[in-house]
Amino acid sequence: MRKVIMPLLLTFVLTVFISVFTHAQQVKSYNVDQQIIKNGLPAGWFMAESRGYSFNMEKHSTKPDKTQLKISSITDSNGYSGVLMLNIPENLEGKEIAFEGKIKTENIAPDGFAGLFLQLKPKVDIENMESLKLNGTHDWETFGVRLKLKPKETRSIAIATYIIGKGTAWFADLSLKIDGKDYTQALQYPSINKADTIYNFKSQLNEIPLTTDNITKLTHTAQIWGMLKYFHPAVTAGKWDMDTELFKFIPHLLASKDQSTTEQLFDEWIHHFGPFQPTVKQPAIAQEQIAASANDAWIEKLPYSNKLKEKLTVLSHVLPLAPNRYVSYYDGVGNPQFYEYNYKTVPVSDVGFRLLGLFRYWNAIQYFNPNQKLSTQPWDQVLTDFIPQFIGATTKVSLEGTYLKLFSKINDTHAFSSFTDYYHKDIFGPRAVGFKARFIQNQLVVTALSDDQFKTGQELQVGDIIMEIAGKPVSAMIDSLGQYVAASNESALKRDLPSRMLRTADSLLLLKVQREGRESNVFIPTRAIESIKDAAEKPNPAIRKLKDGIVVVDIGVFKDSDTQRLKDSLQGQRGLILDYRTYPSASMHDELRDIVFPSEKDFVIFSTSNGMRPGMFRYTGPVKAGTVNPKAFTGKVVVLVNETSQSASEFQVMAFRTIPGSQVVGSQTAGADGNISSVPLPLGYSTAFSGIGVYYPDKSETQGIGIVPDKVVYPTIEGIRKHQDEVLQAGIDLILRP
Repeated sequence: MRKVIMPLLLTFVLTVFISVFTHAQQVKSYNVDQQIIKNGLPAGWFMAESRGYSFNMEKHSTKPDKTQLKISSITDSNGYSGVLMLNIPENLEGKEIAFEGKIKTENIAPDGFAGLFLQLKPKVDIENMESLKLNGTHDWETFGVRLKLKPKETRSIAIATYIIGKGTAWFADLSLKIDGKDYTQALQYPSINKADTIYNFKSQLNEIPLTTDNITKLTHTAQIWGMLKYFHPAVTAGKWDMDTELFKFIPHLLASKDQSTTEQLFDEWIHHFGPFQPTVKQPAIAQEQIAASANDAWIEKLPYSNKLKEKLTVLSHVLPLAPNRYVSYYDGVGNPQFYEYNYKTVPVSDVGFRLLGLFRYWNAIQYFNPNQKLSTQPWDQVLTDFIPQFIGATTKVSLEGTYLKLFSKINDTHAFSSFTDYYHKDIFGPRAVGFKARFIQNQLVVTALSDDQFKTGQELQVGDIIMEIAGKPVSAMIDSLGQYVAASNESALKRDLPSRMLRTADSLLLLKVQREGRESNVFIPTRAIESIKDAAEKPNPAIRKLKDGIVVVDIGVFKDSDTQRLKDSLQGQRGLILDYRTYPSASMHDELRDIVFPSEKDFVIFSTSNGMRPGMFRYTGPVKAGTVNPKAFTGKVVVLVNETSQSASEFQVMAFRTIPGSQVVGSQTAGADGNISSVPLPLGYSTAFSGIGVYYPDKSETQGIGIVPDKVVYPTIEGIRKHQDEVLQAGIDLILRP
């Protein structure tokens, strides 16, 4: 046996440990300060996308031996932008890059501005001063643009001075700094381990045969890689690039011929990162304060020796130090923040980067999702199931569809996804209809007609029931498209499905509709989804006074500045209705703290892994709502909710529920509360999840369950046809009831 495995192990060890070290070289000067002039312009700089502008070098305003740049629009020209750019064919070591300089402006048009520009190429990151809108006339002032360096993804750097619109701007004292020092003092990337750079834009992995053995080995690799990434002290300290280490390891793993060889490879891989010792104890915490224990059952399931399992168990008891290379926590509430490479330019055909995306996401959820225990499918089984899917997803559409199906497995309406196409056109279709539809009484019902050029009139009416779409029964489409929609519960799923079901690639969409018991087929014109206008709905005012002494507040319109007006409006009124069926524009429970709350009460507690070992979550202290207020509003308080009530809406409703006698009316909410955490993924993709757990003071769950109304009221098809707001009417009836 030893003769069989030793050559393979030796190859692996040599590959892992032998690095090519180069002498660290500093960067040469590229005339960033524009003091070397050639043919009237700074040497190396060039005009980019510039018509209708003049570029001149002038004597510096305060330094006789220096020059400054003047960019000015030519009189009566239609020039849009004047840009002078410098490309720096370097990749620099460091944490932050800053391009700074002084700018003076004169008569820059209100729709224009001047600024500095900084870009890490290709497609890594861009920053400019557009948000400052530096226009008009301003004397000299120092400005700067900054970016986090990502040398692994960067090939070159570009800087520019520019003016957009008519006017004149001067630029002087330009500098480029790395971590606060002049860029010429920085080191070229890579300063060490040059051999590893071959993995920066290509994993070097060939397509992987889909055998049961390979899937099993890759499953174990993902699990062990994630534990090394989030627990090993040398890794969390930033001494290893775990993406590269994964790409280097997989070929040796796939080449192993038996379980014994595979185990020795894993053992050597763990040893490769250096020694580690378990933390003596976790921070002292009472059992009742533990919201979720670590799920390390996968270790015991490994088909390897107790020696390897014990090594992994010891690693799982290492409490990572801060700062951590891959994760930190936001100040305040404590949801995780991930630091990862985006690899925006890698091709979808690279199987290594496809697997990296799966492994990265799976471990982020494994160790940092406070609601992972609520998933309907065992999380380790999700990993095994999706490895063949990611290996087989060789096209953009198949990969993005696979990602969407993966994101849906955490049952979290906060699992937003960002791909190259915001609308996911390849999956759901690039065209859409202009009307709105909702599930009402388990039927897909037209709820609002569009107000654009394709306005429907004879073809559709509000209240029509859609039976089929493009020949497919609606019930079947719920199953086929539902797998691509991330939702905490069925209410959120059916909220988000209609907009996807009514998408197509065709200019006309065939619908079978039912109206008053009669069925008919209608063709509805479609248009590019980017150009679809929202169905015309007049927004409600922030505060409405109804008859019989009832005040209604539309939470989506209400602003902080409306608080005093609401306080005045409540004088002598019988009841207050807070309509949370839109996303709040203000922190209403804070704004109304001194108005409607008669006392201070606990209304929510959170859970976080901040300060704990990854995978373990603790409850934080309760948060209170209201204040002791003998003069609080004495009328009835009713809160309206439905499936559109999500996140901040649910959080605020929990606060208003502490008011004695208050009642929540409507239907189950979206069940996704807690600050979201984003997970960067290869190809420039990203997704998110609820980064903290949110509970009632008695520690009962809100995730998935949402807000359960005191009085359940659903809209009816008849009410939709008559344009009646039955949920609002139920709230009114509660207030008027003796």
